[in-house]
Amino acid sequence: MNITKSFATLRKRNKVAFTIIVGIAIILFWKGTWGVMDIIFDKFLFQGHLFWSNVAAAVIGFALLSAAGLVLDRLM
Repeated sequence: MNITKSFATLRKRNKVAFTIIVGIAIILFWKGTWGVMDIIFDKFLFQGHLFWSNVAAAVIGFALLSAAGLVLDRLM
């Protein structure tokens, strides 16, 4: 039985366990992404200047979300 079928079976049989597993997976993905971004922005791009690192991250994040919104508007 492959993992896709296992998750589909778990989703049908035990929704609470499936929800907990997916929730943990989302949190771990977020934690890893956050750590990598800390290294890239804080240590490499801005050499410890946390204020400017956070400002740049917020601006880039806003730009990406805005671009994604424009693409979604055009697709719909």
